Amino acid sequence: MLSALGLVAAFPAMAQQTPPADGEQAKDQPAEVGEIVVTGSRIPRNEFTSSSPVQVVTAQRAEQRGLSDTAQLLQSATVAAGSPQVNATISSAFVTDGGPGASTISLRGLGANRTLVLLNGRRAGPAGTRGGVSAFDLNVIPQSALDRVDILKDGASSIYGSDAVAGVVNLITAKRNGGEMSVFATAPFEGGGEQYNISGTYGKTFDRGHFSVSADYYRQEELTAGDRDYLICKNQYVFEPGTRNRADRIDPRTGQPTCNDVLWGQVYAYGPNFESRTGRFQYDYDGDLGKYIPVRPSNPATSAALPGAPNGFYVVNYDAASRAVVNASHPFAKKETIVPEVQRYTAFAEGSYEVGGGVEAYGEFLVNRRESRTNGYRQYWNYTYTSDFFGPGVGDPVTGFTGDNILSATPVTDHYSKSQRVDYIRGVAGLRGSVTLGATGSWKWDVFAQYSRSDGDYSQDVLLKDAVTSTSFKTASCLGTNLPVSGRPCIDMDFTNPRVLRGDLTDAEKAFLYADETGNTLYEQTYVEGSIGGNLFNLPAGPVGLALGFHLRRDKINDTPGAVTRASNSWGLSGAGITQGSDDTREAYAELAVPLLANAPFVQNLDLSLSGRYTDTKSSGDASTYKVGLNWALNDAIRFRATRGTSFRAPALFELYLADQTSFLGQRSVDPCINLDDRLADGGVSQQLYNNCRAASGPGGGVAGDFTGGQASANIVTGGGLGNLKPETSTSTVLGVVLTPPNSGLSLAVDYFEIEIKDQVTNLGAANILIACYTSDNFPTDPVCNQFDRDKTLGITQVRDSFINIANQQNRGLDFTVRYVNETPWGKLSLDSQTTWTLENYTSLFAGNFVNPLGEVGYPELVGNINLTFNRGPWTAFWGFDWIGNQSSLNEYVRDNGSAFPTLDGRKVEVKAAAEFTGFHSASLSYEFDGWKVMGGLANIFDEKPPAATTTIGQYQTTGNSILASQYTEAYYGRRAFVRLTKSF
Repeated sequence: MLSALGLVAAFPAMAQQTPPADGEQAKDQPAEVGEIVVTGSRIPRNEFTSSSPVQVVTAQRAEQRGLSDTAQLLQSATVAAGSPQVNATISSAFVTDGGPGASTISLRGLGANRTLVLLNGRRAGPAGTRGGVSAFDLNVIPQSALDRVDILKDGASSIYGSDAVAGVVNLITAKRNGGEMSVFATAPFEGGGEQYNISGTYGKTFDRGHFSVSADYYRQEELTAGDRDYLICKNQYVFEPGTRNRADRIDPRTGQPTCNDVLWGQVYAYGPNFESRTGRFQYDYDGDLGKYIPVRPSNPATSAALPGAPNGFYVVNYDAASRAVVNASHPFAKKETIVPEVQRYTAFAEGSYEVGGGVEAYGEFLVNRRESRTNGYRQYWNYTYTSDFFGPGVGDPVTGFTGDNILSATPVTDHYSKSQRVDYIRGVAGLRGSVTLGATGSWKWDVFAQYSRSDGDYSQDVLLKDAVTSTSFKTASCLGTNLPVSGRPCIDMDFTNPRVLRGDLTDAEKAFLYADETGNTLYEQTYVEGSIGGNLFNLPAGPVGLALGFHLRRDKINDTPGAVTRASNSWGLSGAGITQGSDDTREAYAELAVPLLANAPFVQNLDLSLSGRYTDTKSSGDASTYKVGLNWALNDAIRFRATRGTSFRAPALFELYLADQTSFLGQRSVDPCINLDDRLADGGVSQQLYNNCRAASGPGGGVAGDFTGGQASANIVTGGGLGNLKPETSTSTVLGVVLTPPNSGLSLAVDYFEIEIKDQVTNLGAANILIACYTSDNFPTDPVCNQFDRDKTLGITQVRDSFINIANQQNRGLDFTVRYVNETPWGKLSLDSQTTWTLENYTSLFAGNFVNPLGEVGYPELVGNINLTFNRGPWTAFWGFDWIGNQSSLNEYVRDNGSAFPTLDGRKVEVKAAAEFTGFHSASLSYEFDGWKVMGGLANIFDEKPPAATTTIGQYQTTGNSILASQYTEAYYGRRAFVRLTKSF
């Protein structure tokens, strides 16, 4: 019979498996098969008997797949693999919450700050760097410390509190009686990206208690773009229509498709109003460029339109032949980080002691350090105003313009590394016991306190903006003056010098241009929680259980960027202020478990669970949440389950207090009022948007129909929404059926899920702010029209993009879980499989603006895995297959460009904007003897590559020709071998 379903929330430490006497899983039994206490219930049950859908992932399974990293383990679960995730690779390539090197988990693609992570059933504090810290960093807990992970796949705010919108991930540590040492290594066949891990644990149980301690060291070697030929040299990757024949531009110097990475060694010519000439200069570093570029036209009129080239430079036009030989693949590119170098050091201890009178004291302590580093390179540019830049006698290279002319030089530098060091500590101390309350019997109580602290330093190489933009000495020397922001002595520097363009700087030039800065992020979380629960009375079907509890929490953040960033003096990077603030949360909750029927016709068991929570926050007010669950076992073979509940998320501290961060976007990326006449004729703009852009009453005045955009990039300012934000609310519904035919060894679960978030906290994005204004029925008085400015030339100068409550998001789909176990004459065969089919995933930013990325690259509709284990005596063989369904962004490309067959160099080509079905096979074999266990295997057995796609699409990111997305992290390594050696004592 069921007892109080909610008691696990009341007693979080009980939401874990009771270990066998020897502290190990049965050798021939994957943990998914056994009866365990899953998150959300204190009753021994598994994925097929829980009232809520739960996926259990074990450390044993991770070892069989050759994984040693918690993030790799969780992000490959089907509940996460269908959407972009943040891992060390992704967070190093993009700006993400938690900063570079962070790894988080986002269930259903709803965001890491909407996925609550527990450690042994208790909320774990966030970690990371920069102002966007809000989620638990999976780097904090090593996989070697885990026994298993329970993933609760429906909303659970009424049980666990704020942030449990998409579900709950409960990391459960192993408890051992005895010791164990383990060494692990994995190495890709092609080199680069090696991983090493050494760990040790020791535990002991005695009459009045137990303790266990563990230590872990993990190292990830850097994987660079140059380590894999498919991660370097970004080609166009286009085809002749209807064929698989490549139609890229061919670089005549190599005979291969032209690389289109970062341009370098270029000097551009402009008139006084930034009117570009028909050509640009490129230095001939190899001494043979003249053999490959087109001959200057013999027609005097055409020739006169081209600027002359100084010695050592050639005029490279904007025609196809010239584009094929531009410098766009610097040797620096080979050293760019794909997978960063990471080191982690972790120690974990936990224990309990019977102090007397039925009272037990318990505690946990975790300390972790993460050090990570990435290397990169970048282009930068400097504008020089001159009428004869290349010296007397050379002549004006931009003859034909009046007044001062402009040259823009584009050097390249590898001074672009980033590093992080994050120290994390977490302590838990509590008392628990039982008390007899009259005729109701024994009630269990638990009171504990937790403190966590993430202290992260983040360093980066920067180019000083005031140095890059300093006046050229050929116009006026700056010697004897100091730079206006950094205060450094100014030097006369020729940015068009071929040596500088190549990135080969003198020590004096480096000291002038470059700086290193370090910022610090401190995040603290303190809370106290208490609860009591037991049985109220008995019904014919069993006892009615009740749990009551409270939760008091304070979160604090203080992010102080480096001095250069605070002064907005980092060239090409965003500026930021100090993000500082706190929030207090007070909660009370109750849970009730009611067995309605038992052993009745068509009802083996019918149980009702109810939970409710009241939450009050200092920053965002209060809210109430509830959850109702029904679990109906028709008989031994058929079970139906259903839950419906609401969730609540108070805005994260960075969403409230983020100091204004500045960045820049090109006018074409922001302004919808560019080239209005042409776009209206082509059907690329609505009449409403056209009319509003042209209206004299609009922001800055009416925009001309042939307006081509402002001259400079728009300044984007992002800030917190304190005082304006209210909490998010959501509704979650799950309907499921479970089939377990007796004596078949087969179990099957199918669950339908639907989650809808209202008043989602987000920032619209600069482009969406302008679109919202110019498509508003209340134009120009709509408040969103006050969020940007146009200057006298009608260019966008600033967009204010702070966090607001506006978006609604809905996600629904189906989860399939299958398990089959069969004892054969040759050994035990176990098969399990999970599949997630997402049916809908859309976000409404504002009325009439819907984003539905489902099926696009990075958002597969179908993801799944199959795992097969065979045990015979001391031998265990494993085979696994993880797969990602096909995706396509072609419709989005056609929507934005009008055709899937763009014209390239005067001929029609076909783009590839899709990621085909991709699967990764892994296999391992282990043998146990005399307390030793040896395991070896292969991951990505068939050396599956990441999908290649056209690199100029804009709907997704690529590295080389390969799609850069979290689903393909395994493919970046390539085929790799792994070995693990374990000794128990």
